Amino acid sequence: MIIHHSSRIKRTYHTHFAEPLGIALGWLDDRKRNHKPVLPIYLSLDISNVISSALSCLRLCGNNFLVQRMRHNRSRRPYELRICDKCDCHSVQDEEHILLDCPHEHLVSIRSQHRQLVFPPQYEDSPTRLGTCLNQPDICGVAFFVAECLALFP
Repeated sequence: MIIHHSSRIKRTYHTHFAEPLGIALGWLDDRKRNHKPVLPIYLSLDISNVISSALSCLRLCGNNFLVQRMRHNRSRRPYELRICDKCDCHSVQDEEHILLDCPHEHLVSIRSQHRQLVFPPQYEDSPTRLGTCLNQPDICGVAFFVAECLALFP
């Protein structure tokens, strides 16, 4: 009898978590297996590879911000202690801080050059601020803005 890998996973899950085998779990559903993932819009635009890779690095946490460097480094620090070394705000140097809040002179000048973009105010809820900034209709402008900001962190 040949057992497919997904069937074995289902059986193991149902055995350990006491779920009846008749229930099809959404993340194990065989019907969803053949659906192809949808590429982000910016990967289908006619922009240079440097610009699109910068946006991909930001989305996939492949940047050189302290929040990532101190996470994978030997001198690992707690999240709260990964303070921005570009300014005196005593904020964690993460994507939201660098793109939206950091008062470093180069970042402020980059933000002023991209006035057509909508930068959410600081008092807005944290998870939605970065999403609002990155999900604008002018995705090319966002990609150029992100690439210029990431260029300060080689």
